[in-house]
Amino acid sequence: MMPLKIVVSEAEPMDIMLAQLFLKLMQRINNDIVLVESIDGWDGTNVRIVVKKKEEEIIEKIFDSIEEVERQYSSPGTIIPQIVSQDEI
Repeated sequence: MMPLKIVVSEAEPMDIMLAQLFLKLMQRINNDIVLVESIDGWDGTNVRIVVKKKEEEIIEKIFDSIEEVERQYSSPGTIIPQIVSQDEI
């Protein structure tokens, strides 16, 4: 079982989108996902996604998932990810 922690003081639309993104990622890359968290990155990124191995196939699945969630909420370009491997953090 993978540890899971969800902490939200007041749910905002972005929090709901991130929860949906997490579900999509679990469906697509379950064994490779380590962490999904909101961030305020210096480069405009707002979501950190940590994976076990940062491979092209996994990155493609992440971007497909992001696109689906943004389309679902009619919010293209809302999720700006920082994708890192476990050994980069």
